[in-house]
Amino acid sequence: MSIQDRPDSIIQGRPGPISRRAFLGLGGATAAALVLSGSPFAALGARVANGQNLPETTGYGPLVAKPPVGGTEGADNILALPAEFNYQVIDRQGLLQRDGNLTPGIFDAMGAFPDSGRTNEGSGDRTILIRNHENRERAGEIPVTVPDPYDPATIGGCTKLVVERRKLDRDPATDQQLYEYQVVDKFNIIGGTSTNCAGGEVPFKKWITCEEVVKGPSNSPSTQRHGYNFEVDAMSDGPVEALPILAAGRFVHEATTWRAGVLYQTEDRSLQADPVRGTIGACFYRYTPDQRVGQSDNLAETTGVLEAAMVKGQPNFNFDAVTTPGASFEIEWVTVDDPDHDDDTDNDRTRTPGRTPTRIQAQDKGAGFFDRMEGIWVEGAEGQGGSIFFDCTTGGPQNLGQVWKYDEGREVLTLVFVSTNRQQLENPDNITIVQQTGDIFLCEDSPGEQFIRGLTQEGEIYDFAQALTNDTEFCGAVFDPDRQTLYVNQQGERGLEPLPETPTEGPVDPRAAVTYAIYGPFEKRSGNSSRGNGPTTTGDGSGDSTTKSGR
Repeated sequence: MSIQDRPDSIIQGRPGPISRRAFLGLGGATAAALVLSGSPFAALGARVANGQNLPETTGYGPLVAKPPVGGTEGADNILALPAEFNYQVIDRQGLLQRDGNLTPGIFDAMGAFPDSGRTNEGSGDRTILIRNHENRERAGEIPVTVPDPYDPATIGGCTKLVVERRKLDRDPATDQQLYEYQVVDKFNIIGGTSTNCAGGEVPFKKWITCEEVVKGPSNSPSTQRHGYNFEVDAMSDGPVEALPILAAGRFVHEATTWRAGVLYQTEDRSLQADPVRGTIGACFYRYTPDQRVGQSDNLAETTGVLEAAMVKGQPNFNFDAVTTPGASFEIEWVTVDDPDHDDDTDNDRTRTPGRTPTRIQAQDKGAGFFDRMEGIWVEGAEGQGGSIFFDCTTGGPQNLGQVWKYDEGREVLTLVFVSTNRQQLENPDNITIVQQTGDIFLCEDSPGEQFIRGLTQEGEIYDFAQALTNDTEFCGAVFDPDRQTLYVNQQGERGLEPLPETPTEGPVDPRAAVTYAIYGPFEKRSGNSSRGNGPTTTGDGSGDSTTKSGR
């Protein structure tokens, strides 16, 4: 969600870096509830408590302004990346698709899947991307047009891209292998939804696309209720039916991730006043289907239980006030009795049965709350354990962002990082995990310069990419199945003129939505000694195939 689209007053009055006294004072307010874990994040918290500076790392080295390699974009420097990394622009809004439609704009989150139609599935040379389009029914948006939309009055949805990769020469400056990427197929795969922000992969080659809005016929031109998740079969060769996953809840969805038969979900709501609770915010949810779900099943047909996280012994805990990295909280789960409520505004405070918003139902039972939860990603492959990470774009005392870790085996939430300086991190949104290092890549959605930041398991933060010509947010970061290519978008702006098919036909508006393929030695991050050199690579630069978990 771009910062100009935020519905609440959350971007005003940003102070400078927080003082050590204020930093410790806010953390001390939560001392009764926290247990410092034995993780590296606890050591980070101890350094903060002792007045030491936050650790820094060089990451992959200084950023260098670079033109794209391959494609038809010309020689302008569009991104700054570490010296050994390169990139290509593979798609832009407004280009013609296979279905005859223009590529919608307002790019957002993406999922990446191996192309099962290829004999070399998983080798990395052909990848399927499912890409969200966060259309909000505003002027200047290119609609996601499909034959049978969920709601003909709304124009959001997803496109499917099939991307092929082939080798070029080696980079004469770094000796890194260069590649060229080509979108060989592209069409609208689901439509008639609204404000498709983030989502998540599920291990049976499907994408969950999330509506970051609650509305309906009572308060908008919509013909259907909105505020749901929808499932997209990434293997489909045409548009899929849009079926809302009602049992997973009606709320302002942000992102999901799948772990061991459970769908974890984040909510993009800011802190607000409430006549009963005083303050309410966003909840961390999980949906557990009653039925086993696989490739041939649809989550929309399941029943199950929707729950929200609560700190044990601390009802209505305010996670936004936690400031000490390494602070950990034991949690339990409270059931949401009416996950598919009837309030099209999502703001009813009267506690009327059937009209009480999902987050208020949860917080009336003691659920804790956050300030604008965003991306979520699970570490490791399905069945291999691993933690779940998510961020809060305006979390923390400076409204600059928090990163949290959830250990499902221990039922513990741990604060990984809180930004107190916009030069470190400003308003993280979509996230992904670098398999070779365990680092978290955070896409910024800030009112200023746009970066992708890297966060190590030791709590060190570094710059990985910077946008030079497009000032809209980075979003949709996702690795291909062999973890050698990072696909990522910049969201773009509404109301732009149609783009030329190639730059030779006219200038390309730098504000247009764009998708990049970024590649290089992801295993060579400075200080990466605990995880070896990443996936084993073949002579063509492709890695071993590892099943990727959801988002």
